[in-house]
Amino acid sequence: MKTAGKVVAGTTAAAVILAGGYGGLAALRADRIAAGTTIDGTPVGGMSLSEAVTNVDAASKAMLSKPITISTDRGAVQIVPADSGISLDTSDAFAQLTGFTLNPAQLFQRYTGGGPQRTARTVVDLAALEQAISTAGEKLKGAPVNPTVKFIQGAVQVTDGEPGTGIDAKAVARQIAAGWPKTTSFKTTLKQTEPEISQAEVQTYLDTFANKAMDDPVTVQVHSQKVSLSTNVISDLLSTTVKDGRLAPVVDEAALDKELAEVAGSLVKAPQAARIVQAADGTRTVVPGTDGYSVVTKGAGDKLLAAITAPDRTMTLDTTVVKASPDNTSANSVGTQLMSEFVSKFPTGSSNAARTHNIKTALAKMNGVVVQPGEQFSLLKTLMPIDAAAGYVKAPVLSGGVDVLGMGGGISQTSTTLYNAVFFAGMQLDEHKAHSFWISRYPMGREATLSIPNIDNKWTNDSGHPVLIQAGIEGHAAVIRLYGTKAFTVTSTTSAPFNIVAPKVQHIATAGCINQPAVNGFDVTVTRIVKNLAGQIVKNEKVTTHYQPADQVICTGETADTSKVPTKPSSGSSGGSD
Repeated sequence: MKTAGKVVAGTTAAAVILAGGYGGLAALRADRIAAGTTIDGTPVGGMSLSEAVTNVDAASKAMLSKPITISTDRGAVQIVPADSGISLDTSDAFAQLTGFTLNPAQLFQRYTGGGPQRTARTVVDLAALEQAISTAGEKLKGAPVNPTVKFIQGAVQVTDGEPGTGIDAKAVARQIAAGWPKTTSFKTTLKQTEPEISQAEVQTYLDTFANKAMDDPVTVQVHSQKVSLSTNVISDLLSTTVKDGRLAPVVDEAALDKELAEVAGSLVKAPQAARIVQAADGTRTVVPGTDGYSVVTKGAGDKLLAAITAPDRTMTLDTTVVKASPDNTSANSVGTQLMSEFVSKFPTGSSNAARTHNIKTALAKMNGVVVQPGEQFSLLKTLMPIDAAAGYVKAPVLSGGVDVLGMGGGISQTSTTLYNAVFFAGMQLDEHKAHSFWISRYPMGREATLSIPNIDNKWTNDSGHPVLIQAGIEGHAAVIRLYGTKAFTVTSTTSAPFNIVAPKVQHIATAGCINQPAVNGFDVTVTRIVKNLAGQIVKNEKVTTHYQPADQVICTGETADTSKVPTKPSSGSSGGSD
């Protein structure tokens, strides 16, 4: 009995050892795929699961990017599987290729080879595949032609479709779904085919969207501010595509972003940095800065499409807060030296009251602004939004050489005053545009207009010290003084006018016509020599300005020619807030 007990015990121990060894062998290969294993022909044997997934994904992408050729008796066309509703699902192909197993057959494969040959599951979106085949087939001569709906210069333009001989997209899609990826070339015969888009579908699209799109302008609203997108602008933003067998509008998002950026000037509120207000006796008071906001244009395309069919035709844009610069301004942070001063007289009387109001409003927005060393100042950014809510009113502005009423008329006088103050302070002039027509109250060749959104007055403080702008009305003049630490001396000359062109006479009967005198057109050259305090020349500039002749305007009840009568300010005209 003792001997038998020893035999049993020994046998049990040996079994345990063998079992443990077998389990150890199984564990050693648990994270490796059996040698000889392939997925869609891609070898993955001996790899870890993550390595295999990476290799198979790369092979699948290559397979999906290889074109499928469709041959007909009129030529061949190609489609790319990845762009045509075809994909590969490899998830099932990796099932149980790794992981701990005591299955003798699987364990034998992992050590000796002979792994399984697996394939990924082909997934086909038949509707997308048919659409891709139809689109490719349009390139064949004699193929049916879909009707088109275009938006051109504020109007809808429709072109009828035409039947033809084309690919039977449904039949070929079924062939490809059954034969790909083993087969990448397919043959088919052409058949008489109607356009994919019917005339009934065109009429539905016209009734529900296209005609409405060109009915009226669309209003863009930000808080209480509003601007309009004209039908001409909207037509440049829209096109039509075929989606799921139906006509659908497409918005050019990049063009819309650009358009909104151009009109956003009147919709945003720029942050205001802390200001220093200086009294007549030199006493200074710090006014804290305030935050502003900018317009969020992401998703604006969908909002435009919704506005086109909405009763109020309004798209409301969201805003995001723009924080004011950190308040590091103190009453003593800016030098007290007078760097320059410029006085610009303006016309008075009741007829100029609105214009004077705008000048005063604009000067108040500049007053107390501190421009740090190296900082670029933008007048347009400082004054916007230029609308009634910001305190501006309508007053005469130049358009095509003729005075018409426009919001903020007169603020070019503040621009000219600032330009000259910076000019004689010797600082860097970055961007300005003179009026297209000379206005006698401004220095020839040394004046600057403004126009939203792209005519600005910009300059950079290169004095090396902070500069304080003091701006206001004194008597019947706009006055701007720049305080800081004087760094430059300036000398300037202005040539006599040359290349003189005589004006004409216009008789205008339009309501709101404003009489104006004739002014010659001419060229004039202004030079500026700027020296540092050591007497060295640091800027030597020469600018020639061209002025167009301004016609004499006589307002009458009758006119033989109204073709030159402006109805609204036009971009790139005379430019100006007068």
